[in-house]
Parts: sequence; C-alpha cells; structure tokens
Amino acid sequence: MKIKRRKWNYTTKYLLLGLTFLLTVDLLLGFVLNAQSKLAMTVLMRQRMMNAAKTAAASLDGDLLKSITAEDCENKTESFEQVMSVLDLFQQNMDMKYIYAVKHLGNKNFVFIVDPDPVDPGKFGEPVVCTDALFEASQGTAGVDQTPFTDRWGKFYSAYCPVFDSNGGVAGIVAVDYDAAWFDDQIAMSTATILFIGTVSLLMAACLIILITSHFRRKINSLYRELSELSDELDVLNHEMNPGAQFDPEAKKAKQAEGVATASSFEALGQKIQQAHRGVKQYVSNVREQDFTDPLTGVGNKTAYMAATRSLDQEILTKTADFSIMIVDVNDLRTVNDQCGMTIGDQMLEDTATLLLQVFDTEQVFHIGSDEFIVLPRTSSPQTLQASFDLLNEKLDSFNTVERTYKKTLSFSKGVASFVPGQDRNCMDVYRRADADLSKNKALYYKQAGDRRKS
Repeated sequence: MKIKRRKWNYTTKYLLLGLTFLLTVDLLLGFVLNAQSKLAMTVLMRQRMMNAAKTAAASLDGDLLKSITAEDCENKTESFEQVMSVLDLFQQNMDMKYIYAVKHLGNKNFVFIVDPDPVDPGKFGEPVVCTDALFEASQGTAGVDQTPFTDRWGKFYSAYCPVFDSNGGVAGIVAVDYDAAWFDDQIAMSTATILFIGTVSLLMAACLIILITSHFRRKINSLYRELSELSDELDVLNHEMNPGAQFDPEAKKAKQAEGVATASSFEALGQKIQQAHRGVKQYVSNVREQDFTDPLTGVGNKTAYMAATRSLDQEILTKTADFSIMIVDVNDLRTVNDQCGMTIGDQMLEDTATLLLQVFDTEQVFHIGSDEFIVLPRTSSPQTLQASFDLLNEKLDSFNTVERTYKKTLSFSKGVASFVPGQDRNCMDVYRRADADLSKNKALYYKQAGDRRKS
C-alpha cells in the first residue's frame, strides 16, 4: 500500500524557517560572543597576572635584591630571608603556581636568584627559560607571555616585572607563573557558560515562538471564520441588490475549501480579506449606484445632480468653471399618464433619457423630477451647444419616425443658460436663467399646440 506523504502548509514551513534562522543567528552570535569573551577573558587573566607581578616587584628592595649572592642563599642571610619572605607571602596568598626572582646575565641568559617553592625550588644561578616577555622585563618594561612555555616544572603562562635599584637600573625581575591548564580551563569555562546560555535561550525562544504561533493561529482561524461570514453576507446582499449577477453559494464554498486546503493560515486569511474587500467595494458600488442613479431611466438622480453642482460651485470659486445648464421637460407627460397610463409615461421618460445619452455623456445627464431632466454640458461655447441641440433634435425626429412604439409623439421643451464669469456666483444663478428660458419655450410649445388644435 502506498503511503500518502503529508504536505506541510506554509505556516509550518515558515515556523521551521524561523527556527532555523533563529538557530543560525544564535550559533553565529554564540561564536562571536565566545570569541569576544575569550579575548576579554584572556586580557583580564593577563592583567591579573601582570598586577600580581607588579605588586610583588613593588614590595621588593631593588638594592637588596641586587646584592644577594649564592652564599646568601646557601647561608640564608638576612638579605636573602627578607626577599624570600616577600615572595613567600605572595606565593601563599595569591592564586598562582610559582613566584620567584631572576636576573639577566646578558645575551638573553637568565638565572634564578630566589625561589620560595618549598618542594622543588630553583637554585641560585640555575638557568631560566627566556621568553619575549622576560626579555622585555629585563629592559625595564613589564610583560606577559602570549603563549605558554615549558620547563622542568611544567607548562606555564608567566608575567614579569622589573625591580629597580636606587640608581634606576634593573636589579632583578619578579616572575609569576600560572599553570597553562588552569588558564585554559578558565577560558573553557567561559566558553561553556556562553554555549549553555545560548542553548537555553534558543530553546526558550523556540518554545516562545511555538506558543505565539499557536496563539495567533487560533486568532487567525477565528478571524477567518468571522470574515467568511461577513463575505457570505456581503455576497447575499450584493446578489439581492443586483439579481442579474451570477451567484452560486455551493460553488463558492467548494472553491474556498480547496483554497484553504492548499494554503497556510496567513494565506487563507489574506484571501478571505481580499474577498471581503471586494465584497465591500461591490456593496459600496451598489449602494452608491442606487443612491445616485434614477431607477427608472438609469441616469443620475437628484442626489447625483446636487453633488455635481457642489463640484461646479467649487470650480467657480477657483475660477476654473466652464459649463452650461440645460433643462429638458417632457411635454404633455401628465396628460399621457392620465389618458394612456403611467406605463406609457414611464416609457417616454426612458426614451428621453436614451436620446439624451446618445448626445451627452452619462455623468452629465440627470432625472430630477417627474418630467424634468437636467444636462450639464462642460462647455459654454454657443457653437458647441448648438451642435449638440441639432444632433438631439435629429435623434428625436429619427426616434419618432422609426423607433417609437406608442401613439403619442415624444417631444420636450428645453431651456439653457451658460455660466458667465463675474456674473454668476453659483450654479443656482445659471439654473434660474435656464429655468426662465424653459418657461418661455414651454409656453411657446403649448401656444403652438393650441393653435394646431384650433386649426
């Protein structure tokens, strides 16, 4: 039987990637900190060794140290005992392996003067291993070995400090030995401490990430469910507001389930947010369309017209306005509604809107009353307006001749006025002139209609 391998989703992959990154950073940080700590520890240890050598050297009388001979060491004279007591005091009370006094015979040859070691002391005149730091001390500068050296007593790091006589010359050198194994153990202990702290911090961070991820996953799942409900409700609302749009709830749920199965929590949430966002935009668009669109004719309603005039009023204030207002009134609409029924009257309004849209842009045409339309051409040019009126009359004649489906001839009266800079303060001033022109043309229409009836 073939075992189906489980695919990790992106959230798990991101978590593992984060943990891997955290581990890498932690290791790199550990190496850097370890190197810096080792360097700092080495500096501190060497400084400690140097301080011990300097303190011991400062406690010795240089003239006395310079005067000690082999006979003094053999006979344990007072001079020898004074130097021995100082060195022994440091040997007993400080954390060092050995402390002793040496002198330079020249040509980098060094020998013991006094060694307080009770087990195997260096004899007066016995050679001492020369190191760079020891030679620097013989020249008057205290120094510390950078690398360990080996002699018959073992492997050591040493610090050296010159002891000066009353004439300022180097009477001898105090050497302080620290066991190399002890020195290295201190460094190793520091390294182990850093590694332990780094490991513990990594484990704690990993646990914290897992807890945070689990918490956020629960929150995300909860938010996803709420967004799903919101998205579904928006789809239902949009379908109710726009019944002609295709809407299949079952197909949508199946597609969502397929997407969630292959996506991470974050991706699924992102998809759901995008879907909800589209639903909100569609809902706002539908609401705006209903609020700004005349349901009968499909052109802008009175609300849309008022918004357009506010925009034009702003243009008037900024001296960028160039427009006209044309009022179109469908003739005999009330009579048609009374005699032929409102269905025919509504059809006449729809046909009027259609004719206007064949000449003017959609955003320029508004149905603001039962029989009244307003057009806002964005020009005040008489020639351009006249060309539009001629085209509208042509469209109207063609409609009445070819397309009209009812007995009553469609006609409408027009009133027009153009914005005059410096004269008109707002759209209402232009509207009043257009309305006066409409009243004049309306009266002329009814007079001509009456004359036709009399004849």
